[in-house]
Amino acid sequence: MAEITFIMLLIQMGTVILCLLFGSYMDLRKREVSDIPWIIMAVVGLITTIVYIIFSTDKGRDGTFIGINFALGIAIGLVLYYTGMMGGADAKAIMALSLNTAIYPFTFVLTSLPIYDTFFAPLIFSTFFNWLLALVLIYPLPLLFYNIYLKFKKQKLFENTNANFASKFLMMISGYLISVEKAKNRADIVYSEVYNAEEEEWEIKHFMQVPEIEEEEEYKAQVETFIQKTNREKIWVKVLPPGIVFLLIGYILNIFLGNILFALYHWFL
Repeated sequence: MAEITFIMLLIQMGTVILCLLFGSYMDLRKREVSDIPWIIMAVVGLITTIVYIIFSTDKGRDGTFIGINFALGIAIGLVLYYTGMMGGADAKAIMALSLNTAIYPFTFVLTSLPIYDTFFAPLIFSTFFNWLLALVLIYPLPLLFYNIYLKFKKQKLFENTNANFASKFLMMISGYLISVEKAKNRADIVYSEVYNAEEEEWEIKHFMQVPEIEEEEEYKAQVETFIQKTNREKIWVKVLPPGIVFLLIGYILNIFLGNILFALYHWFL
């Protein structure tokens, strides 16, 4: 029985890694990922999870954990999408992933920590937390340091932009100022300023829902119309991070290290 459940888990992990690798490649190359890898993940996850529960020695406990994990994955995906923190592909990947991360074998020493016997955390949350940590370390901090460097170089970052201190700080950890000519030819960025026709000024726009490609192109065209009318030379943009790549990193970290937060708690506290 144990061998069958372990095989199901290995099938899940192999499928997820292959699908996330494919999604990462498409995300980096085209910034658009089809639904095929997420459908494969969901179908394989559903089948292997059912088999796992059938041969589980504690069906009630495992079934409950799997249900909580799946519900949380759906909730995380929807919240992140509708708040603009993730695109559609990223949200679908998290939802599909929640069918594949309910239970790990925990055969690795680093993931067999006593803290897991004390605290229960759905494993989709652990993957999400690791994804968030990787994103924070690799994405905002370099942008902040780069913008601080430009500030020390006496560049006027917000000279023609209306923004309060909070908006400026958020902008400095999520994007950078770029010439309009360069921005027009970039597919991996989104304009982070809009023109307020009533006030006749440019304003920072945060927490915009990440649109589909067609809607993004329409939004970009509208901004560029005002760029021409106002003869704007530079504009703040957000770099769109490859969310699938960071999700893959979070997933692999979760397999070998578990929840980074729990590991740090165990090692240092």
